[in-house]
Amino acid sequence: MLLNKFWRSKSGNFTLVLGLGLPVILTAVAFATDVSTLMRAKSNLQNALDSANLASSHLGDLDITRSDAFNRYFQANIVGHGELSNAQATLTVDKGVNFVKTKAVASADVNLNFAFLFGNSRHIAVDASAVESNNQLEVVLVLDNTGSMAGARMTALRTATKSLLDTLEAAKSPTRKIRASLVPFVTAVNVNGDGFDPSWIDMDGKSSTNGVNFPVIDGKRPHHMALFKQLKATGWTDAGWNGTGWKGCVEARPGAYNISDTPPDPAKPDTLFVPYFAPDDPQVAQRPSASYGNSDKYYNDSYLDDGYDKTKLGKQKDNFLGIDLSDLVGDLVTPGRSAKEQVAKYVAPVNELITETGTRITVGPNRACPTPVVPLTNDFDKLRKAASEMTEWNGSGTNVSEGLSWGMRVLSPSAPYTDGAPWKTPGISKIVLLLTDGENVVYGASEQQTKSDYTSYGYLAGGRFGSDNQATAARNVDGWTKSVCTQLKDQGVQIYTMVLQSDTAANRALYSACASDPSGYYAVNDPTKLPDVFQQIANKFSKLQLTN
Repeated sequence: MLLNKFWRSKSGNFTLVLGLGLPVILTAVAFATDVSTLMRAKSNLQNALDSANLASSHLGDLDITRSDAFNRYFQANIVGHGELSNAQATLTVDKGVNFVKTKAVASADVNLNFAFLFGNSRHIAVDASAVESNNQLEVVLVLDNTGSMAGARMTALRTATKSLLDTLEAAKSPTRKIRASLVPFVTAVNVNGDGFDPSWIDMDGKSSTNGVNFPVIDGKRPHHMALFKQLKATGWTDAGWNGTGWKGCVEARPGAYNISDTPPDPAKPDTLFVPYFAPDDPQVAQRPSASYGNSDKYYNDSYLDDGYDKTKLGKQKDNFLGIDLSDLVGDLVTPGRSAKEQVAKYVAPVNELITETGTRITVGPNRACPTPVVPLTNDFDKLRKAASEMTEWNGSGTNVSEGLSWGMRVLSPSAPYTDGAPWKTPGISKIVLLLTDGENVVYGASEQQTKSDYTSYGYLAGGRFGSDNQATAARNVDGWTKSVCTQLKDQGVQIYTMVLQSDTAANRALYSACASDPSGYYAVNDPTKLPDVFQQIANKFSKLQLTN
């Protein structure tokens, strides 16, 4: 009876249930805590190992330094993690000709509440691997400096270039040589910088294209360097190369030499580079302004008044052109007078207004000539300074094939620049980063006799573009651009291409094909993202990478 009442009684049920369930609840909480501790311990051990592995994977490290760095970093990252005990780690290194691979393994015991439930899981192990190529790097940045790059685009380009140079500098080591180069381009490229050699240049008018924009007088044409020197003799104050007034831009070479890296050879005049000399356009001399200097239809480069000063001419006994102009002093009509009158304004100008400094719209013989090439160098301060000095230049158009051709010449072991390693040298990676913000364009004076502004191929009307139609000529430049890309890739060069706010169908087709791989084509719509894209590309060929 008494026992029966006990079983029927409902008082104290909660206490009874709690008493029976509490051990289960506490066990579950402890189990959950142990699972969390185990996961946290494994994560902390992995992070410590990753850090130690990266710290010991630098290419320039000696083996003893590598091992010491690994141990120090591992122990430093384990401290403070009380759940880990008996932590140990080992490092193995595989050093090849062009790479270093590291593999690390770590283990530790984890202090748990119910270790017996996990069996061997209370002892944990992790691994980590890293690889870094120790290929030497030769990196050329071929960068659009045309007028459309003004404002936010140019600001972003300078920032992105500096960031990439910083990354490259950080990646070099005593056993890893990294050099870089800058090739700013507009329609032409300026070679009057480090490494320049006047033997590359057609100083005497021997090339078949030197002076073609001027008439033949007494069996010869005025050549470009003579014209520069003559303008200097009239009082023009810009110094230029060696006091000549020439800033350093060059024309494209004639024929198949235009996009080749054939070395300049005085014995073959067409392999020499013709100094870029923009002739004076018709009309009175004018300063660049909002209304003059960048028209698509009209002349943009009148820096001398038409005509010549007879008084000045009469006082001159000779001139740098080597042409006798004495018969122009009188009024007698003589054979060849008309041709001589076309060049007399360079010898005895009535009015000269050359404006090539302090403005991005230039009027003068060096029209739209950018800052100079910086050939391959490991002086990253010099490269950063040159990048900060890049600016936009209006007029003449965009010629990517010229920029890429000079990028190829910088990488080439042959003259004009000779700092590049031989093509396909084992252990050396050659890389080109190309950026443009528009399609190839032949620009200016479309309704005038010249059909365009002066360019690295002269005037459109001169025929060197293969057409006197601006659109057709630009597509021919596309073809040259594609050909240079092919030449570079055939030599094992990795190419990355970027278009800034100009992801047109034509650009997409041209530059995705130009890149070594379609994934190497980047369409950047926001200029502020350009530094991130440069960094992303740099990481592909310069960074140490975890591979686990």
